[in-house]
Amino acid sequence: MNQIDFLRCASVGVFFGLVGCSSASVNDIDKVEEPTMLTKQTLQIDGLKHCNNTSDNRIHLNPDEPLTIIAHGCFASAGQFKTLADVYGLYDQQAICFEYDDRKSLEETSGELVSALNKLSNENPNQSLHVIGHSQGGLVARRALTVDREDEKKVATKQLQLTTISSPFNGIEISSHCGITPLRILSLGIVDLICYAVTGEKYQQIPPNADFIEQPGELVASVSQHLVIKTDERNTCRRTNDEGICLEDDYVFSVNEQSNNQVDNSVNTDLVTVQAGHVEIVGNGDSVPIDLISILTDQQLLIDNGTIDQLEQARLIHQLYLD
Repeated sequence: MNQIDFLRCASVGVFFGLVGCSSASVNDIDKVEEPTMLTKQTLQIDGLKHCNNTSDNRIHLNPDEPLTIIAHGCFASAGQFKTLADVYGLYDQQAICFEYDDRKSLEETSGELVSALNKLSNENPNQSLHVIGHSQGGLVARRALTVDREDEKKVATKQLQLTTISSPFNGIEISSHCGITPLRILSLGIVDLICYAVTGEKYQQIPPNADFIEQPGELVASVSQHLVIKTDERNTCRRTNDEGICLEDDYVFSVNEQSNNQVDNSVNTDLVTVQAGHVEIVGNGDSVPIDLISILTDQQLLIDNGTIDQLEQARLIHQLYLD
């Protein structure tokens, strides 16, 4: 998959059955007794839902345990990212998904994430949150956790960790023409129309010279770690034929497109570079994201509690992604 495919993906649909945000707000907490006698909350928060349930907007959480929130990327670049929530479940940890319209403004979408996080924190002020974003989802996630936002929203969560994967913090090279003002003027608006048709409202936020890229902002003080996972996507393949010949590459962003000095050099930021394709890193129908799971485990962002032996873990994870 090339960068043109990534930009076009916004026009063919939104991953995970996105249909916009519901109008419901946080409901009163409903206590649910689990077989293990653990008491859970039932909440309804715009944009948040269990990753494997597209029809029920309610989320059921243990307020005394950390929570991971997964922000997907663009439709064609996301692979089986939501399956990561099942991996967390395998390790007896809770994870849910943040769903959004990937054609909307990144500022607006990140503001929706801020609102969702704050509603969670209003219910559970001491619960620690870990936000993971892949590709465009990483841009949205980091922007949500910055200070001095345009809309003046600010995340109130006291304990935050952030992980971004394959995110183009340095802008998308192929979209450069969308950010050239003289070209946009000389084209009498045609460039704007084309860029909007391909990417939606975010077309002026993703070029390398966009303010969104050049001024990424500082993270709020409650973010104790930003783990930046970059993927060297050269010579990777997403799909092969029966003879092993590559039919579709897995190259979307260069390492340079993923490398922004202001982001990389921010306080509490850790950098990891992996030789992996854009979808391979989060898993697809042909691969298990072993590298990603290993990194999250090494960073103590996914805790192996030792209840399942290593061979059984490998079998179950393989089953989650390939069966």
